[in-house]
Amino acid sequence: MSRELLKRIARRVLVLSATVAVIGVGVFTVQAAATWRASSAPLDAAPVSMTSIGADLDAETGRAKDLASQIDQVASQLDDLRSAVTTANGAVIASTGNASTVQGQLDAAKAKLAGLQAQLKAAGARLTQLNAAAAQQAALNAAAAKRGGGSGTTTAAAPAPGGEVDNGN
Repeated sequence: MSRELLKRIARRVLVLSATVAVIGVGVFTVQAAATWRASSAPLDAAPVSMTSIGADLDAETGRAKDLASQIDQVASQLDDLRSAVTTANGAVIASTGNASTVQGQLDAAKAKLAGLQAQLKAAGARLTQLNAAAAQQAALNAAAAKRGGGSGTTTAAAPAPGGEVDNGN
């Protein structure tokens, strides 16, 4: 064996023994850390048993059924609300039509009232003219009675259509 061959074998043996030593130190370190961790933090509560998991599953299944029935009830209530909203919309549409009719009648009544007010105003003006003409006629009658010397006959003057008094002259 040559010297070169011995160096190679020695190098390989040295690398192999260093690798085994590192792996051994790693395993020892992991084992020591696990032991240290287990001794410093023991489990206070026992792990969950299968019977308690089964009981929890049954309870959650019951809750799921209750929630499903509540969801069905809410869906039924929503259907009732939808039908109520549809009915209310129909009533609003009908009321809108009725309101339009009533608004038309109100507008017609306002126009009629305006016409009646104009006629009343014209009648009031005519009454004022007639009252003025009557006062004027009374004054003329009184003057004629003074002039006539009390003969007892007076000519009644009638107002003309234009509001003028006709004295009979």
